[in-house]
Formats: sequence, structure tokens, C-alpha cells
Amino acid sequence: MKRTSLFPLPGMTQGILFSLLLLISMLAMATLIPIPLDPYLDFQVLYFADRGLLHGIPLYDQTAQAQMVANERGVAVDQVFAVPFPYPPWYALTTLALALLPIYSAARMWFLLNGAMLFTSVWLLTDGWHPRKRLFSFVAAFLFLPVLGALFVGQYVFPALLGMALIIYALKYQQVGLISLGMALATFKPHIGIFLLLAVLVHLLSRRDRFGYRAFWATAFAGVILFSIGFIADGAWPLTYFRSVTDFKNISECEICISLPLTLTRLIGLGFDQSAPVAAFLLTALVALFIGSRYRLGDEAFVAFFVCVPLLVNPYLLNYDFSFALIPLFYLSGTAKSKVDWFWIALTFFITWVGVGIFGRAGDFTLLVFIIPLTIIILTRLYKKYTILS
Repeated sequence: MKRTSLFPLPGMTQGILFSLLLLISMLAMATLIPIPLDPYLDFQVLYFADRGLLHGIPLYDQTAQAQMVANERGVAVDQVFAVPFPYPPWYALTTLALALLPIYSAARMWFLLNGAMLFTSVWLLTDGWHPRKRLFSFVAAFLFLPVLGALFVGQYVFPALLGMALIIYALKYQQVGLISLGMALATFKPHIGIFLLLAVLVHLLSRRDRFGYRAFWATAFAGVILFSIGFIADGAWPLTYFRSVTDFKNISECEICISLPLTLTRLIGLGFDQSAPVAAFLLTALVALFIGSRYRLGDEAFVAFFVCVPLLVNPYLLNYDFSFALIPLFYLSGTAKSKVDWFWIALTFFITWVGVGIFGRAGDFTLLVFIIPLTIIILTRLYKKYTILS
């Protein structure tokens, strides 16, 4: 039986020193180099939520946050548009240090941190690849349009993306500590990560081996820790978080959402509120197809499939959420068996650029053009049948 370890990385001291040096260097860059970023896009939601915590304001108290911003800017509170914080409390707690910086420096620091998390994710996903192919993969990841957009608006996908990459790496090498860390990070984008989180928990128990049980309980312990520290950010967070998410959806009518359930309901003249039954049907069908495959392949195919699932069934998706398509794309790139596989890989990278270049924001529909066949290819791998697309 393979030996497992809670802290598997060699050279722990050297790793800590390197990380500190990297953070110091990034802080210097964020402070001194005028990287042209607008901090008042998506990043501001996280920044002002963290600023509120530093002022003793509960994380999901939107009214008090708006008053704080108004006081800092010297304007009336009705001139401030404070967006409800739609993420779990541990996200804000782990990024609290950003609020110690001026907003422009904080936005640049967040950009650099996201770049570092993306780089690390690609490094994990391409473990064992040929060096030249691995080098090209770093360039390709940063040029993937949803990723590029998420970087520059200060979106929050990258910790969860790193978590998913850690899950694949940890399953590959049976590292208990890394899988619990990856599972925790996957919750930072709950409407995407919850699908993978639940699937991996079932997978760990179904292994019926020492690693599976240890990883399951380590993940459960991490979940208890995250749930508990949430009360630091907001004393009633299980209730106020739900209200904050509801308020966020109320101010965002999803007019620019791009998802398969929403697309199908719009085709028959219905709206976002009527997309839930379609989403439920799609989810049931995909899970049934996965169960029918009896899952014979490696962990990477399993994870790639359950990253595709929310990108097909979740009605509330924006273009940057498709940054998670890097997970199935790198799986397919690492296991490509035919010209058809490489065709979809190339199409994924270029079709979004062409779509946005021609149609602008309306070109987001091209994200569905590649995620549907990408999921089908992975399903054929799970069934070990290549007669359809390979």
C-alpha cells in the first residue's frame, strides 16, 4: 500500500522562505509598478468587504459597508453602490491583508497573486509532461480568453482553480494534506466547486482503502474548521450569507449570463427563474451517464468530468467562470489520442477570440460551443469508447 503523508512536500523550510520572498517581491511590484488596472471592477467587492471587516463590520452587512465607503470617499451614502458579498466568509478572511493596502495597490497585488495561482495550477496539471509541451501550456493558459478577462477584472476564480489542480495532483500521488487543501479551496467558488467537492467525497469513500478514508476525514476536518472560522467574519453567517447571495441575484438579473439551461429556456420564451427544472434534468442526465460508465479511468478524467458538469448545468454563469475549463482542457491535452482531440483543443482557444472579436459581449455563446463537445469527449473516455469523436 502506498505511503501517505499529511505534509508531503520536501524542503518545507525552503518552500516557506521562497514563498515569503515571492510575496515580498510581489508587494514591492504592486506598490511601485503602475500596472494599468481598474480596481473598481469585480475586485472592489472583495476589497470593500475586507475593509469592512477591518472596521468591525460584519461581512454580509451591506448597509454598514456602504456607509463606510461613503465616509471614506466623503460622499452621501446614496451615491455609493455596495454589492452584496456573494462568497463564503473564509474567502474574505484569507484575503484580509489586501484591505491594508490602498485600493490601487491592492488591485495590483490581487492581479499578481492570481497570476501566481494560475501558474501553480498549470504546473500541477502538467506534471510529468514533456518540458517543451509544458512550457507552451503556461503561455496557452494565460491566453485563454476567460482566464485573461478574469485576471484583469480582478475576479475570484483562481483560488478555486488552484484547488481543483491540487485535487488532481493529490489523487495522483495520494497526498492527504494536499487533497484537503484543494477541497477547501474549491469551496471559494461554491456554485462551481460544490459539484466536484461532493463527487470527490463519494470517490474517496468508494475507494475503500486507507488513503481514501484518511483523505475523507481530513477533508471533513477542514470543512469544520472553515465553518467555524466563518463566525469571525459574521456572527450569524449561515443565515446572512444566504440572504447576501439572494440579494446579489436580485441586483444581477443575469442578462449577461451564458449557460446551457438559460439558453434552452430562452429559446422557448422563458427567463432565468424557469431555468431550474432544465438544470435539474441536465444534472440528473450527466450523473446517470457517469454512473453508467462504471468509472474505470484515472482520477484526472473523473475530476475533469465533474468540472464540466457545473459549466453545463449551472444557470448562473458568467464568461469568467469558464476559466475552469482549463481543467478538462489540460486533461484532454495530456491524453490526446487523435486529431479530433487536438481539433477541439485548438477550437477552444480560438473560437472565443473570434466570437468576441465579431460579436463583442454577444460572442460569449461560443463558450458553450466548446464545453458541450469537450464533455462528450471525456464521457467517451470514461466509457472507453472512441468511435464517436475519436
